[in-house]
Amino acid sequence: MKSFIVLYSGPTTPPDASHEGWPEWFEGLGHRLVDLGSPMLNGFVAHADATSSDAPAPLRGYSVIQAEDRDEVLRLLRDHPFLVGGREHTIEVFEVPRK
Repeated sequence: MKSFIVLYSGPTTPPDASHEGWPEWFEGLGHRLVDLGSPMLNGFVAHADATSSDAPAPLRGYSVIQAEDRDEVLRLLRDHPFLVGGREHTIEVFEVPRK
């Protein structure tokens, strides 16, 4: 099986946001869940001139899953609770090559 990093992108999550559905989705992955991941906070951009700015991509968290291929990843993500937030909530997926 291949490993895929799943990146959650969207508006800032309010402090009182519901995490309904997340535990069930993670549990449903079973052995395919490699790393539960974490929310990501306080992002910034590092520039080549050693300065930084507070305009990062709208990444909100990540997880790592295993799947045979892209089609299986899409099936696993079909009912992901993050996507319930609307069209501005997206999930980016990248294959993680084996070392």
